[in-house]
Amino acid sequence: MSISSPSNRPASQVSERNSLCTVRAGYFLLLLQTLAHLKLDPADIYAPARLTEVSKVDPNAFRPVEEWDAMVAQAEEHAHGIDIAVKMAEFIKPWDTGAIGFITMACRTLREATVALGQFFSLLNDVYKLDGGTNEDQFQVVMIPQGAVRSIYLERLTLSIIVWHARWLSKRPDLVFDVAFTFDAPDPERVLVYQRTFGGQVSFGSAQGCLSGPTAYADYPVASGPNSDQVHDILRNQLMAEMELLHQSSSGFMHRVEYILQSRLESGQTGLEDVAGELGVSSRTLQSRLEESGLSYRALLDRMRHAQALVYVSDPTLNLIQAAQMLGFATQSTFQRAFKRWTGMTPGDYRRRR
Repeated sequence: MSISSPSNRPASQVSERNSLCTVRAGYFLLLLQTLAHLKLDPADIYAPARLTEVSKVDPNAFRPVEEWDAMVAQAEEHAHGIDIAVKMAEFIKPWDTGAIGFITMACRTLREATVALGQFFSLLNDVYKLDGGTNEDQFQVVMIPQGAVRSIYLERLTLSIIVWHARWLSKRPDLVFDVAFTFDAPDPERVLVYQRTFGGQVSFGSAQGCLSGPTAYADYPVASGPNSDQVHDILRNQLMAEMELLHQSSSGFMHRVEYILQSRLESGQTGLEDVAGELGVSSRTLQSRLEESGLSYRALLDRMRHAQALVYVSDPTLNLIQAAQMLGFATQSTFQRAFKRWTGMTPGDYRRRR
């Protein structure tokens, strides 16, 4: 079963995403697969019409996240205390997310894999974005809501998947992560489940779902997969084309902002007022909408430059001065410092390693 992104998504599937927060329909099929692993009969949980509908759905279509939440909630009521979302994470391997999973397997380090996952996470759902990186003493992944809708089930599933995949990719089953959830603390037995899954401290009532571990984790090599630069670049090009289609066709506010920013990077016209004007909103409105998702305008611009920088630096036909100019950096030294902050290495070192 795959929740992967097809290379040619029908326009009708794209339009489904414009007014709702959605997840790829493969999540529904994965839920049924998990129930089978747990020896729970879906027919005891769901109405026959519902099961028929889910069994016939195209895994690459999109469905409202509220539908998926409702099905997971029903399963948990029937499962007598089992956290279905966390259990689902145990059965998902990187290749179950198609090209997105394969590109993480082709990365060199967990830092690169986390960046790739975050860059293309929107192809799996438009409820959250992932932002991963390092600060002084932590390797961190944050879930950033893209609108008013939140899903505690998708939050638990996503953070659990990242932990399992980090251990699997690095072949280090002993990796320990702290986790912060947005929902209130559940019963003690459920808390123990989370402690066993993540290994570190578990907290609740956070403003955003967040995963963190020691900074050293970021540089752990990916030991599972081809580690091939050629494979990595082919997959990145495929996924970038998918993201371009998504940005062009979606009416989602964040997608529109990202599309405008990306188109303005080279000209340097990326000021808050410039982008707000093209969106047809005031600067204050744009700032407020971003703050609702836990983002600042500066952080969003930095994230867009980071994603595009990886593309330019990986392109051997561009010299690094051209790459800096196309990203809107005033000087080469400014670009060098930003790239090292993003990746832990200079653009030249990154290119030589590739």
